[in-house]
Amino acid sequence: MNNKVHHLKDVNNEMLAYYFNNLNSNTTLFFFGGYSSDMTGTKASALNDWTQSMGINYLRFDYSGHGQSSGEFSKGTLSKWLNEANYFFDKFKSEKNIIVGSSMGGWIALLVAINNDDVNGLIGIASAPDFTKNEWNRLSEQEKSNFKSRGSILFPDDDYGDYEVFYEFVKDGFKHEILDKKINILCPVRLLHGKLDKVISFHVSEIILNKLVTSDKNLIVVEDGDHSLSRQQDLKILFENIKEIL
Repeated sequence: MNNKVHHLKDVNNEMLAYYFNNLNSNTTLFFFGGYSSDMTGTKASALNDWTQSMGINYLRFDYSGHGQSSGEFSKGTLSKWLNEANYFFDKFKSEKNIIVGSSMGGWIALLVAINNDDVNGLIGIASAPDFTKNEWNRLSEQEKSNFKSRGSILFPDDDYGDYEVFYEFVKDGFKHEILDKKINILCPVRLLHGKLDKVISFHVSEIILNKLVTSDKNLIVVEDGDHSLSRQQDLKILFENIKEIL
């Protein structure tokens, strides 16, 4: 199963694509990708090689409407993609389970861990909880009205190019806000964030750190890092922090 794409049909009848490296380990690492990303990206692929060298099971997948999975991206919501993440976690979890979540995947990872005692460790990379609310609040009243009527809007991104966001996704995101209260996660948590991140400010990870209930937590701010944190030196930091909580 190691290098072959597989598909599973979920409760919404979506055919979800995934890779699962089953190394018969008692530890499984899960990767939850970001908005409009897929499981073949730099971090997801680097984790594949690293987990193989460590002898750890590894699960990565494409949300519906992403990569090699079925579904329309424009119809995706955080609720739907969260359900898919929970589906894969429940199906492939082992004795010890660590989730690595990038950007929106960091938000989803936090939500999965809040509601699941089987999460034994969490790594957030440029985690983006509540980012839909923040983007919504930046809009003028006229822009909000246009967003509702048109159904989508382009959010500016100087580094990676403007990206389309859909109104139903933003509206659904309001149901999953977590930064307005304590984050009831008890497992070890490590947060990585680039100080030069123009998409999600590193201050968001500072807020997460303060809200987390667990005492085993740490924030690593990469002084010259951007949003993706995909350079070799960034990946080395990621691997070191995973090792801390293995």
